[in-house]
Amino acid sequence: MTTIRMTYSRKRRYHRPLSLTGICFSAVSLLEQLIWQREKRRSRVALLALTDEQLKDLALSRADAYREMKRRFQV
Repeated sequence: MTTIRMTYSRKRRYHRPLSLTGICFSAVSLLEQLIWQREKRRSRVALLALTDEQLKDLALSRADAYREMKRRFQV
């Protein structure tokens, strides 16, 4: 009969030293994330700059545009 500890044992993870490749990958990933957030911010500002008639064509209200502008960036 096996015990719970033997059946559900977790594998041990050993931390490897961070290589130069990992550092470069992290820097590129961070840069891509910043570019994405900047583009999203730019599009939200453009949405807020639309007139009420243009927002109506998009089936949005001024309150929807403000709500979108105030949203946080999600990772």
